[in-house]
Amino acid sequence: MLYLLFLSIAIVLLMAYLLFKMHGVKSAMESKLDAVNKKQQEEHEQFDFFLSHSSDILFQYDKKGNVIYSSSNAERVTGFPSEATTYHYSENYTDNPINQKAKERIDGFLSGEYASVPPYFVEVARANGSPHMLEVFESPNFDNHGRLVSVTGIAKNITGIYKAELEAKQSQKEQNLILHSIPDTMLTFDREGNLLDFQAKSGFAKNFLNDQKIGVNIVDLFSAKAGKKMVASLQKAWLSDELVAVEFELEKTKKRYSCDGRFIMLTDDRMLLMMRDVSAQKQLEEGLKAAKEAAELSNHAKSTFLATMSHEIRTPMNGVIGMTNLLEETPLNPEQRDFVETIKVSGETLLTILNDILDYSKIESGKVQLEDAVFGLKRLVEESLNLVAYEARGKKIGLNLYFGEDVPEFLYSDRTRLRQILVNLFSNAVKFTENGFVSVSVSLIEKNGGLANVQFKVQDTGIGIPQNKIKDLFKEFTQMDSTNARRFGGTGLGLAIVKNLVHLFKGKVTVESDLGKGSIFKFNAQMKLAIGEKSKEEEKRAASTGRYQNGQLDNVLSGKYPLKILLAEDNNINAKLTCLILEKMGYIPDLARTGLEVLDKYSHMAYDVILMDVQMPVMDGIEATQKIRALKLDNEPYIIGVSANAFTEDVENAKDSGMDDYLVKPLKLDQLRDKLINVGQMRFPFVS
Repeated sequence: MLYLLFLSIAIVLLMAYLLFKMHGVKSAMESKLDAVNKKQQEEHEQFDFFLSHSSDILFQYDKKGNVIYSSSNAERVTGFPSEATTYHYSENYTDNPINQKAKERIDGFLSGEYASVPPYFVEVARANGSPHMLEVFESPNFDNHGRLVSVTGIAKNITGIYKAELEAKQSQKEQNLILHSIPDTMLTFDREGNLLDFQAKSGFAKNFLNDQKIGVNIVDLFSAKAGKKMVASLQKAWLSDELVAVEFELEKTKKRYSCDGRFIMLTDDRMLLMMRDVSAQKQLEEGLKAAKEAAELSNHAKSTFLATMSHEIRTPMNGVIGMTNLLEETPLNPEQRDFVETIKVSGETLLTILNDILDYSKIESGKVQLEDAVFGLKRLVEESLNLVAYEARGKKIGLNLYFGEDVPEFLYSDRTRLRQILVNLFSNAVKFTENGFVSVSVSLIEKNGGLANVQFKVQDTGIGIPQNKIKDLFKEFTQMDSTNARRFGGTGLGLAIVKNLVHLFKGKVTVESDLGKGSIFKFNAQMKLAIGEKSKEEEKRAASTGRYQNGQLDNVLSGKYPLKILLAEDNNINAKLTCLILEKMGYIPDLARTGLEVLDKYSHMAYDVILMDVQMPVMDGIEATQKIRALKLDNEPYIIGVSANAFTEDVENAKDSGMDDYLVKPLKLDQLRDKLINVGQMRFPFVS
């Protein structure tokens, strides 16, 4: 019994010991398990931290395709929470065709049709609907019995790369479309000038390149003459790294082509040549050049014709108007005086028409330039109104002038051309007004620096202009209708001249009108201010207009200035007229019919004045003048050119030949008298 007792005690102690040992082992195992779990948790945290800063998504789906896990960064990349309820892997697929192929492969693998799933691309929709492209790598998970449990995958976000590739492909597609749409022939060469590639579309290019092979050198590709030019241009393009243009000619199948080429360096070892056939363009340019030359010849012929007509018409007009003026000063009965007045008015009207045509021709050809001088603006406007005052009084039309207080009194511009504009507008206003008034106002728009912009307004109560005719009013040879043309006369050039002259003053002309009520013409002109010029201009005007009055010196001029005058004139009527005018001033001139006669008479007599007709037979006035000046005499004659040619270049040509002055036919007594007075003052300075 005692033995059994000890045995029982020993067994109890042994059991207690074993239990103690087992508890220690359990505690150690629990500690190790806690450590392992802790380490795994730390590794998971590190992995999650890594994924949270990555665009790669870790996911896992079961064998039914339901996603059972996705990494924490899935929400940042896709917009969907990673803790969302279970969903099918294809739930967020877009309708992109590549998704269907991926789905077929994955479903086939899950059903055992395929042994693996190779990397694939899918497009998924973010929560906001925007598409994302993912590159997916997957690995299957099996249990101990080899059965598929799940699939683990990594999805790489390649949206940026995918878009860039799409844009690059689109850009490449667009470039290809552009290149294929360019009709130019394109050839690519290496640094040695060997042909690497070419694109030929046009019949010309195919004809040129149909028998060429890749590798042919540029020297052999073109003809000898063109080849040298192409080689030089190619080398220049390599050296300069800039576009080099070249023009050359090609001959193929007995046909010559004019070509333009452009060398453009593509890379360090590739040069592009773009060339095109410009034969049609060259032919067009040559045609245009020929047409331009023909037009210039035609314009020159027109100018020559107008100059000739000017001379031929002015020459007889000189006799008509001059003789009429002389006849008017003789004793006449009332009926005769009426006849003379009619002849005079008709002659002056014809001369005005001629002047309009010549003025328009000069303006149209760009030969008119403003000649600046100081003048009083108000006086110029008043003088212009005085020229139409007689006609206005005859029609009982009132003339009114309003001159702004701030308008500059003196300006520096072309008074002659400004007067021409004003007289044209004043004359039209009076012509087309049967009763009422013509009102003129001058106002200052602004002063800017040394310029004054002045506005002129001419208002009448005349017949007015239909609205549909206003747009054509400033066109040449245009009047409102044929009825008015017959009733009022004129060339239809007046307003065309006005428009062009106003343009020279850097201004603009406009018109407002009501049919039957009247019209308002406005224009502005920019002119230089003439500050401080008043006294000088006034003194000059007083000297020219106040000292010698018309008709006061006619019978005493030769006694005051005994000038010896030689008249060179081949036209009998003009010679007779000029002699009569000179006789009225007390002079008996000698007469020469040609330039040779002038030289002969001058060799026997030292003349003070030679009135030299420019156009004479045998020797003209220009050559005669040059020969006289070539003598270089101490007391040379004062030579005044006389001609019906009124163009500026005619006057300049005459003065360049050595003439001192110039008079345009028809001769006016006052102008000739003033010239003789100037010569007399130089020859006889002691005469008061």
